[in-house]
Amino acid sequence: MDLATFAQFALSGLTTGCVYALVAIGFVLCANVSGIVNFAQGEYVMVGGIVTAGLASLAVPLPVAILVAVFLGGVFGFLQERVTVAPVRRAPMFLQATVALGVAVVIQSAALIVWGKDPYGLSGFVGDDVFVLLGAYLPLQALFVWGATAAFVGAAFYLLKFTELGRAIRAVAINPGAATMMGIKTGRMSMLVFAASGAAGALAGVVIVPITSASWDSGLEFGVKGFTGAIIGGFHSPFWATAAALGLGVLESLAAGYVSSEAKDIVTYGVLLAYLMIRGGAFLRGRRVVASTGGH
Repeated sequence: MDLATFAQFALSGLTTGCVYALVAIGFVLCANVSGIVNFAQGEYVMVGGIVTAGLASLAVPLPVAILVAVFLGGVFGFLQERVTVAPVRRAPMFLQATVALGVAVVIQSAALIVWGKDPYGLSGFVGDDVFVLLGAYLPLQALFVWGATAAFVGAAFYLLKFTELGRAIRAVAINPGAATMMGIKTGRMSMLVFAASGAAGALAGVVIVPITSASWDSGLEFGVKGFTGAIIGGFHSPFWATAAALGLGVLESLAAGYVSSEAKDIVTYGVLLAYLMIRGGAFLRGRRVVASTGGH
């Protein structure tokens, strides 16, 4: 196996995995603090990318376009929590999931109306040159993707571990009732987490759009892959979700490179299915049934 070829596939997958990781963190934080799986999380990646590229195409300065995109992601996350999450917090889980899916459809439809069907591209933040790492040729934009992910994960780690706000968020995630008795406003924590998750998704879209482009439906894939990473990571720790999402990105890139481009989704969902079956004890129970039948 050629090391340069392996590095090309693995590092390219790491870049995509960074976007999955930012989405996965949003899934984990929202689910643990609010109890709701935010199926609209991937759409914030689309919002970040399409708003940045769209504004840049209108001659808006790039830094302004980036700030607007990330700000909108945070605002949309805040509005989603206030308008659609808080009112159904005590509703059955299927209703909460349906509302979250409805939000995703609304965001998609709004993007289609505002920006149209054509994808939007964007030049790299510092040009379209490449750099070489371990024999792999990568766009300079990949450094921005890696850097943004590292910065957000580091900030999240510091916030959750070493600040009073972070301790309050963790308290709500562990036991909302006890947190309320201690004077922590659980609704406010949920609102902050949704806003931060929306901004994180938009940030992912901002840094990846020069590499992948963005369109009204581009958030679906990122949402599904981020959700997969969150599940494999256990859906409890944002840091395990990050590790799982990064690994998922690398794995599907290797599959696409060494097998075929169609193989990456097969590998991704195959890993998810195997993980769920193992965690659910399907194979263990199956052996027990066989053993029991044989005993009779």
